[in-house]
Amino acid sequence: MTAEALDAFLRDRFAEEERVARDAIAGAPGAVWGVMADEIEQVLTSQEGRTTHTPMVQFGAEDPVKLLTHVARHDPDRVLRELEAKRALLEEHGTRDDGSCRTCRGGERPRSPCTTLRLLAVPFAGRPGYDDSWRP
Repeated sequence: MTAEALDAFLRDRFAEEERVARDAIAGAPGAVWGVMADEIEQVLTSQEGRTTHTPMVQFGAEDPVKLLTHVARHDPDRVLRELEAKRALLEEHGTRDDGSCRTCRGGERPRSPCTTLRLLAVPFAGRPGYDDSWRP
């Protein structure tokens, strides 16, 4: 696959991630996620008092508080900040007319797509459209 194909794949995945994050924000505007837990119930909550009461035992979680803490740390605002950084990397490592990366210096035969873009795609391995030849 070409660098252009990887670029398009990443842009599509980033747009998808952004849609999911923005939908979550729309459902809980201004929310800052955290976890409330006691011996009976573990709750994902926001500073506005909105809560999601889900008995995590139904998901087979051995430690529901750890699971909810993970969810809270990956709140939609964080996802959007990460996407901003990833899109900046995508722009920084765009391709020249010859298919090589504008930023990376790969010796006589620079790798295309560059390793940075290949690394950005790793979290999406297994998704439709991912090409195993992109693995770093």
